[in-house]
Amino acid sequence: MISHIPSILLRFILLLLSQVLIISNINFSTYVNPYVYPLFVLLLPFEMSRLALMMAGMLSGFALDIFLGSIGMHAAAGLALGYFRPLLIKLITPTGTEFEVSPNIYAQGTTWFIIYCGTATLLYLLFYFILEEVTLRNVLHLLLKVILSTLVSVIFMILFVYLFSSRRKKRFA
Repeated sequence: MISHIPSILLRFILLLLSQVLIISNINFSTYVNPYVYPLFVLLLPFEMSRLALMMAGMLSGFALDIFLGSIGMHAAAGLALGYFRPLLIKLITPTGTEFEVSPNIYAQGTTWFIIYCGTATLLYLLFYFILEEVTLRNVLHLLLKVILSTLVSVIFMILFVYLFSSRRKKRFA
């Protein structure tokens, strides 16, 4: 695990910079707000404890909050993502499946990876947008925003994974 720290930090920096400098500056629409930085938590090694995942999610979200001025909403959503990730992996992974060290689109397969990213991103964005809206008065607006943002976010995440990982199956992606 310790030997993977430089790769993890590089991935964190790339995702944060991509989010802050590129994706957050593109005006898609009122209903589409994509986020790629949750991929940082999603690609962390499987053996990480829930507490470590929650801390990584909160700290990465806090870093984004600092750059975007979102007052802890990304930190809270990242904390929730870190908490739910082990449960999500358990729910979508067939019993008896052996995986590599960390989630990898080539090792686990594209279908599994899209379901994993899609479900996790949906949970993350639902939590984030509920915090942003502070009210559930306009549920249809909220759901439309969550669904469209999730679709675009997952597309960006998959592109990011394909661009920044090699084609061969690796023990650590």
